[in-house]
Amino acid sequence: MVVAVAVVVLFPEVLDLDGRSPFAQIVAFRPQLAVAVVAVAALGALGAWTRRSGPDGLMVALALGLVGVIALVDVGGRAAGSAPAVGDGGTGDGLVVLSLNTYKGQADPDSLADLVRTRSPDLVALPEARGDLRRRLASRLDDDQGGSGYRSYSADDADDASGMTVFVKSSLGRPTVTQDRSGTYPSVVVDLPKSAPGVASGLRFVAVHPRSPRPGGTGSWARDVSGLSRWCDAGRPTVVAGDMNSTEDHRIFGDATASCSDAGSDTGDGLTGTWPSWLPGFLGAQIDHVLTADGPHPTAFEVVPAAGTDHRAVLARIGEG
Repeated sequence: MVVAVAVVVLFPEVLDLDGRSPFAQIVAFRPQLAVAVVAVAALGALGAWTRRSGPDGLMVALALGLVGVIALVDVGGRAAGSAPAVGDGGTGDGLVVLSLNTYKGQADPDSLADLVRTRSPDLVALPEARGDLRRRLASRLDDDQGGSGYRSYSADDADDASGMTVFVKSSLGRPTVTQDRSGTYPSVVVDLPKSAPGVASGLRFVAVHPRSPRPGGTGSWARDVSGLSRWCDAGRPTVVAGDMNSTEDHRIFGDATASCSDAGSDTGDGLTGTWPSWLPGFLGAQIDHVLTADGPHPTAFEVVPAAGTDHRAVLARIGEG
């Protein structure tokens, strides 16, 4: 029974449960749960051995350990290697992309503006950034609003937490920007000029924010996450960034983004948690992503702290295909 429970918890997709509560939430922490299962199995095996309680207890412990090890192997590939530091922005070595969920606009505008200025990303996706945060960031960063270095674009919805703000470095030229409202929350779609320096011809940048898999709302979450496939399968150079409310352990996310590369896992840093920020990175879930498709590819990745929000920011350097 214990082994069966471990299988269901670690691999709910086997029984097609991964899209339902509570499994949709639990599977986000598969790496941590796998470690816990292996640890429990090791203690169980030690106890069975020292108590000489017979083969049954030892066999259960070994079976449980095997389940945990399989899960560890499954997730371990995302931590294979060492992600190089992104460094400062600049188009000479590819584009730098920054994404941060600002938690209902509560991120500290001064520290966030300093992060953008210091790391100089070319493209910035800020889910849930609207109202006062958006205005204060624009006053510091937007060329047209008294700031410097960027142009800002935004989309809002009736839900006060669903705003999306995007900053595009002015040196990339003036892009064509549209809104996509096929999901619960609006996305901002940025088509960069073909003449932009250091950019693959026809590059599209999409800032996204699928709904979270809250109890009672997993159906909407599944539809939103499935919708990511339209960007990964578009057949054109594409970078997608945002809080995607999914890890690579969510089957629906893996299926939708199968044609994309994930900057975290591709560079060996696919397990550092971006949420919740109050937990150490090794205990959190990496639900914020930078994805690439059809030419652009990740060459560096970092998870960095941000003040005032329950998420950490992600930075990725993207090379041309």
